[in-house]
Amino acid sequence: MRGDASRPIAVALFAALGVVAVVAAFLRGSYLLGSGCGVVYAAIATSLMWMLARARTPAGSISVARVVFILLFALPVGYAMAFPASINPDVQVFIDKQATDRRARAELAAVFASDPAYRDLSVSSVHLKVVNITVHGSLGTRADLQRLRSQIAPPCRAAGVGFLHWDVSLRDTGEQVSGLDRDLFQDAEPGAAAGGGGM
Repeated sequence: MRGDASRPIAVALFAALGVVAVVAAFLRGSYLLGSGCGVVYAAIATSLMWMLARARTPAGSISVARVVFILLFALPVGYAMAFPASINPDVQVFIDKQATDRRARAELAAVFASDPAYRDLSVSSVHLKVVNITVHGSLGTRADLQRLRSQIAPPCRAAGVGFLHWDVSLRDTGEQVSGLDRDLFQDAEPGAAAGGGGM
């Protein structure tokens, strides 16, 4: 009777542990390599928790041998997921790009929030040989665009962004500004250009 009474508690604790493990796996994967990796990590964690949940014998008791086997399998898998670069150093390149992307987005979000003129802007990114950042949306005037360029140049350089692109419209003239920053603003003063060769 005591075992039957404690079983719902054990199931609830296991379910809570499973949720924590899946969420932690998703967050770790997203932090390292983006949301796509986070989904894969969460799926792996879900599979491992499901295997643990199935570690019962037909009689209803927990199979210690199954649990030990699953844990021996799960520990190296978990370590590889948490620290992939320690298993394959080449992965560090992609981790660094994700870190660059994360820093750039945080810095640009801070700039956008600092001025109501930037309220319609958003950012997207593509990871090629270097991180490419594109600013989307609309601005009131070209003066707003030039001011924005001067504000985002330092954080983009500090974050390690390779190339800055624009996809914005100017509301006062209807002009669409689209393309690579350094191609669009070749005549800009050196101090106003958004970064070195890439920007």
